[in-house]
Amino acid sequence: MHKTNFKNKPMGTEINNLNCLYCNKFFYEELWCRECDPQRLMQGWTSGNPIIDKCIKDTMYKAALDMYLEWVPFDKFTDIEKIGQGGFSEVYSATWLTVVLKKLNGSRNISDRYITELFLHWNLYKHTGLRFFGLTKDPETNDFMMIMQYAEYGSLKQHLSNNFNNILWKDKVEILFFMSLRLGCVHDLGYFHKDLHSGNVLQYNESGIRLPKASISDFGLCGPANEQNPDNKVYGVLPYVAPEVLNKEPFTTSADVYSFGVIMAELSSGKPPFHNKRHDFNLALAICDGHRPEFGRGTPEFYKKLAYKCMNANPNERPTTQELFDIINIWRYSMSTNRLYYGREFEKFDNIKEVLKADFEKANEEIPNISTSFETDPDAVYTSRELTFDNPLPRPVNSSIITSYINNDKIRGSQMLELSITQQI
Repeated sequence: MHKTNFKNKPMGTEINNLNCLYCNKFFYEELWCRECDPQRLMQGWTSGNPIIDKCIKDTMYKAALDMYLEWVPFDKFTDIEKIGQGGFSEVYSATWLTVVLKKLNGSRNISDRYITELFLHWNLYKHTGLRFFGLTKDPETNDFMMIMQYAEYGSLKQHLSNNFNNILWKDKVEILFFMSLRLGCVHDLGYFHKDLHSGNVLQYNESGIRLPKASISDFGLCGPANEQNPDNKVYGVLPYVAPEVLNKEPFTTSADVYSFGVIMAELSSGKPPFHNKRHDFNLALAICDGHRPEFGRGTPEFYKKLAYKCMNANPNERPTTQELFDIINIWRYSMSTNRLYYGREFEKFDNIKEVLKADFEKANEEIPNISTSFETDPDAVYTSRELTFDNPLPRPVNSSIITSYINNDKIRGSQMLELSITQQI
């Protein structure tokens, strides 16, 4: 690749109002010339597809520093190893930097859908933690591959499977905090995820941070908020799909919130939702009838209430991602010892902080007692696929358990917190 100003910067060089190395004009962004650097990046390469070339070059025109997509020849990668497969893509680890290659199956005959996905990933990954570096092409299949930051801790599903008894409630809340933040960014940009499940929540490390951060990945089923699937088909991992979506109602941000609630239950129990059931019409029927995943032993009641609100059969009564973020941030505050980090505006929650903290600490005592062994039904499927049923599904309703939790004003630490947030945040 051609060198740019920031890639040519000598080690140890101070940055004090530097000018471009090529045209000597003043930098408006640190070590980035708006005129020279994009032009140099565009020289000497092609993906073989003019539409893809234009997509990549458009990101260069609008770039600052290294925030643009690159075309990387496949022979620049070594140690390529398949590490996963979704319903619509394959995932490989590789060395260039340490990256992941996501092969877009069928993209050798690229369609508007894949071009949309390309720019969707670019727009969203700038806001969701993990980097999206660029594109390459598999020389054997001619399928395009997305070059993405490697998440060294793997997916949340893997993390729970390998470490559940070591994951305290402070860690669980931290995961949910970043999930609500990332999902909120997606919704604020006017998009849905449409395929949110624990296999698409990736854990990665950031320098100086003790706990791994959570990022939402695999937007292969995303779409702009004003567009629906033209063929009206339903895709996803059945246990995480909202009941109204199973009924082929239009997808909304509330359907993503339903999936968030299912992940909350999974974080609590350490087990994939409905792992002991066939993922077929009967499960879809049970979901529409109000059946929901189980929670782990000792889970705080206020936690269950929020998760059940997310999994409400009525999408209009589910919380927004902003409301989720606000509540989970207070949970986070309740277990923090760093008052300066949160600022004085959080002091108004001190009256419930100790209540929340005590319940989380009590729940921590139960974690070693939660069994991590379970059997998965051979017909339980945790990769995205088309969900087609021969018979119609009933109108979604809540079970008596969900209704009792949602309407219970006496759950310790819950109603007071929700009221405080409504009135003060």
